Amino acid sequence: MTGFIEEARARSSERARLARSPPQPGSLRAAVEGALREGRPGLIVEYKRCSPRGFTSYMTPWQFHTHYGSVADAYSALVEPYWFCGSPEVLAWLAQHKPTLAKDLAIDEAQIDAHRAYGASATLLIVDILGWRKLDYLYNYASSLGLEALIEVSSGKEAVEVLNSYPEALVGINARDLHTLKVSFEGMLNELMWAAERKPSRSVLIAESGIDSARKALLAAKAGVDGLLIGTWAMADPGSLSRLRETLHNVRKHGHR
Repeated sequence: MTGFIEEARARSSERARLARSPPQPGSLRAAVEGALREGRPGLIVEYKRCSPRGFTSYMTPWQFHTHYGSVADAYSALVEPYWFCGSPEVLAWLAQHKPTLAKDLAIDEAQIDAHRAYGASATLLIVDILGWRKLDYLYNYASSLGLEALIEVSSGKEAVEVLNSYPEALVGINARDLHTLKVSFEGMLNELMWAAERKPSRSVLIAESGIDSARKALLAAKAGVDGLLIGTWAMADPGSLSRLRETLHNVRKHGHR
């Protein structure tokens, strides 16, 4: 049996290796599109130790990968340190296995640089935090570094506007009101359905936050989303997600969109 000292030494060596030579990012969009070709929405599973509401769950990144390596099409890694216990080193560790979204409250090029340096496939850009002018600037800056973007909005109308303006971006509607931190899954579902009926054909629409059961995942799939981002549920109850890919495939297979 390996003791803690031996494992700690091995993990520190791994961190040093990733710092010297970070993973080459895959494509988050391609991962979601691959799932769509299988007849189901893509699954972006998030490593999320805490949130502004408090501690979520403890799981090492390697335990997380053991649970979700065969379930997730891509990963999301919290980078923001103060409210979400995030770390760019966790981003690098996960990115060596799957395309990984850097989940941050980014407002500056330096943060985008860090996401790219640690092997992210995509960076999160939040309209409510950035405003439209700064969004445009950082989207173009990320693109110049070869980073994809998941642009987060709070309404179907904003989603359709972004999908038409930035056709290569993934666009997510968040169930969480960032002003109050309240989550309304039903409100998000209504906005998703509105946007799904009006989005361009090649666009990628993501449901963010509020998905904490197979029932809600199925409802979002039926609303017409292209991908699901699942965080707290994944950390708190890893076993319950094990058959979700098959369940979602069966829903699309039988024509429930």
